[in-house]
Amino acid sequence: MQEPTGSGDREELPALQDMKVRGRSLKTWGFSAAAVLLAISAVFGGLRKAGDETPQVAAGTAIDAGQFEVTIQRVVTVKDLKPLFRPDEGGALIAVVTKLKVTDDTGVTPPSDLIQLIGVPGIKDTDRPIGTTNLRDQTQGPVLTPEYGEDVAYIWKLPKATELPTEVKLTVQHYEHVQESLLDSHEKWMPDKIAAESSVKVKDNTK
Repeated sequence: MQEPTGSGDREELPALQDMKVRGRSLKTWGFSAAAVLLAISAVFGGLRKAGDETPQVAAGTAIDAGQFEVTIQRVVTVKDLKPLFRPDEGGALIAVVTKLKVTDDTGVTPPSDLIQLIGVPGIKDTDRPIGTTNLRDQTQGPVLTPEYGEDVAYIWKLPKATELPTEVKLTVQHYEHVQESLLDSHEKWMPDKIAAESSVKVKDNTK
């Protein structure tokens, strides 16, 4: 039996754009899917880049973090903060100084995940601060009074005092008021998104 040879014996395959599914060309299906995507995106504010979703806020600007009003005042590096905090041998401390005001009607201790350093050598992005302190009276883990602003510093350890950052990126966590959780019936504030990002110059106070 002789096999067919030459291009004349082959059936020509349809071009991709001419192929049909359920009686409609793939090209038509593509247009329909795009139209649906645009319609859905219009309802939710249009298509946005991921980087556009988080506000970029300069130091000194008040940030609405839901449960708190947060103002990043400055970032400094220091040799130590005795007797409250000490670095590891050969290291230093870095402090993010904030002005915090509780917007709720109940006093609360600032949560450790409110401020997070990003991309700082020697500190993981997920590392929580080693502690917080009220600069007014050097209280560790202070309880904030509603509607009264306090200067609160968030402290991290830097492994090497000889390699200090000159600028840091940080995020401010936003908290949403939840009337009732799945586990209990108490009202609470839960983290729900990043309220803002900020890049801040670092002042070296280790010298």
